[in-house]
Order: sequence, then structure tokens, then C-alpha cells
Amino acid sequence: MTLLERIERHLKDNHISATRFGRRAVGDPRFVLDLRMGRRPRRRTIERLNAYLNTPESRRPSISPQHCAKDPNGLTNRP
Repeated sequence: MTLLERIERHLKDNHISATRFGRRAVGDPRFVLDLRMGRRPRRRTIERLNAYLNTPESRRPSISPQHCAKDPNGLTNRP
């Protein structure tokens, strides 16, 4: 599995946006978007990504369910 595939899986499994992941993992909100466009990260960046992906913190949801309210139409409203 490539690094990008691993990140995409993480995004899907943890319901997190690409920009939020990039900001949390490497401090760059455009990181995943740039990877999708062909960016090749440096070895140190890959090491940081692997460390981040292997921590429990990386698996926390971007917003907790109790902070979401559902309206009568079934749409989720964030505070």
C-alpha cells in the first residue's frame, strides 16, 4: 500500500478531511491535496506521517457525535 493509499484509507475510516489531516500530521493543510497532484514528500516528512498514523490521536474523529445536532430533515448541523 502506498503512502497516499494509506492516508486515503485513514481519511475514510476516521471521517476526517484532507486539509485537517495535513494540518494535524505535518502542519500543512494542502499536503494531501498536493500528494494527489504528484507531490513527493521528503524522507523526514514520511517519517512524521508514519509516526502520526501510528498514534491513537490520529484516530480521533474530527468532530464528536455529541457536538452534532440533527434537524427534523435529518441534516446534521454543526455548532
